Amino acid sequence: MRMATAFAFDVRFQWRHGFYLVYAFVCSIYWILLYFVPDVYREKVMVLLTFSDPSALGLILAGGMVLLERDQGIHDPLFVTPIRTREYLLSKAASLSVLSLLAAWVIHLLSMGMPESPLSFSVGIVLTSSFMTLLSIGVVVRCRTINSFILLSQLFAIPFVLPLLGYFNVWQSKLFLLLPTEGTLRMLQSAFTNLMIMDKFYSLFILLIWNYAVYVWAKQSYEQHVLMQIGAGGAGK
Repeated sequence: MRMATAFAFDVRFQWRHGFYLVYAFVCSIYWILLYFVPDVYREKVMVLLTFSDPSALGLILAGGMVLLERDQGIHDPLFVTPIRTREYLLSKAASLSVLSLLAAWVIHLLSMGMPESPLSFSVGIVLTSSFMTLLSIGVVVRCRTINSFILLSQLFAIPFVLPLLGYFNVWQSKLFLLLPTEGTLRMLQSAFTNLMIMDKFYSLFILLIWNYAVYVWAKQSYEQHVLMQIGAGGAGK
């Protein structure tokens, strides 16, 4: 029940502060851009744009959401309630993942039609968005201003865009297999071709492992940098 309440609060908060409007604008820009891309390049560009949606926007919007809550004094009364840190974090990840999933499907349906493997495509979007959301929260709690957050978040995010070098045949490295975004790219390519079963298992495994790791880090960071500051360090236990 608490998770559902936190999720509903986040959706209302995002709607009230124009997050859905931002996504609608971005989807429109992506659709216009894809309209002018030659067919021979469209698949590559589509994967790149779909990759950037839950990655870049999820990273920025999640951090912006936490900063807005802090500025509006929401955190103090929020953790007087029975809500736990895990529910707070998971509701953020879930609500922004739903937003990313809706945007990705709208872009793909309008530009390319139905994905070849809808389930793999959707799982890739959701797990990438949740990862970037949790990463963003772990970063933003260390920042006091939007400028410092943008700078620090880009430093944290740089390693996770490296698999794009392999995707575009700029630089190949087996080390990319250790990064969750390598799994993301494979899942997104399932929109155009059927993946081998091992590719699906690998992609799901690497994304789940990284989601869990970044969740643990974000939870510890939030408790240390937010809850401890408002005298509610026990709320997440």
